[in-house]
Amino acid sequence: MVGPLLIQHGSQEQKDYYLPKILAGEHIWCQGYSEPGAGSDLASLQTSAVRDGDDYIVNGHKIWTTMAMDANMIFMLVRTNKEGKKQEGITFLLVPLDTPGITVRPIINLGMHDEFAEVFFDDVRVPVANVVGGENKGWTIAKALLGHERIFIGSPKFAILAMSRLRSFAESAGLFGDPVFADRFIRLQLDIQDLSAAYKRFVAVLKRGGTIGPEVSMLKIWNTETQQRVTELTMDAAAEHGAIQGGIETENGAVRPAGEFIGSRPTTIYGGSNEVQRNILAKAVLKLPS
Repeated sequence: MVGPLLIQHGSQEQKDYYLPKILAGEHIWCQGYSEPGAGSDLASLQTSAVRDGDDYIVNGHKIWTTMAMDANMIFMLVRTNKEGKKQEGITFLLVPLDTPGITVRPIINLGMHDEFAEVFFDDVRVPVANVVGGENKGWTIAKALLGHERIFIGSPKFAILAMSRLRSFAESAGLFGDPVFADRFIRLQLDIQDLSAAYKRFVAVLKRGGTIGPEVSMLKIWNTETQQRVTELTMDAAAEHGAIQGGIETENGAVRPAGEFIGSRPTTIYGGSNEVQRNILAKAVLKLPS
């Protein structure tokens, strides 16, 4: 997500330094957007960055930071101006996670994994040179990055992978002889084909050097809800085995209906909830009144 953003909005020095490290895997990034009081209403964020010479001093608290324990860099939104519209006082910063004053605390989720974390900033010094797009211009940068994020979240590979596991289980259990199951399975296949066609269209825009518009919200909605429908059918097909947290062995490996079902639940929430995405489509694409 941050690579395409830097290509579009970063300084030449930032491109020269960060892009090779992203490609080489030297920099592993996490996203510091959400806060305890600023999730879907991201513009309400309060993590502050106060200018002190050539540095900002950052104080605040980010939450639901995916894979922060594995990252060594974080791109984040901070408040640099408390006057005027809240969207107009936000700045986009690039920060090494080993900077003094940063604490990462894991959050254990429903599936007993620590994929999320809280990140605390206590008098953290960040060079002004690490700003992308200019001070108080972070809201514009954030929206550009969210377009790339929705391309990532909208990738059909997640639904295709869940579907391949469902197929493995259905074949081993002889479920394709059941016309009701076969009908539901084929409907999901068609949904994934629709999703793949839409995804290719958006990717083609990026390959041409174009800009993704608000209609990309459609991709996020369709992918995450299709993925959830696949895992729901997997749970139904597994019957009593659907209550088991562990895997069910098939000829093509283990299938974990309960784990995949649980794992698909937050997909319609993160990256901007699907309710928010529908509002974006209604206002920005269909031009419906608020």
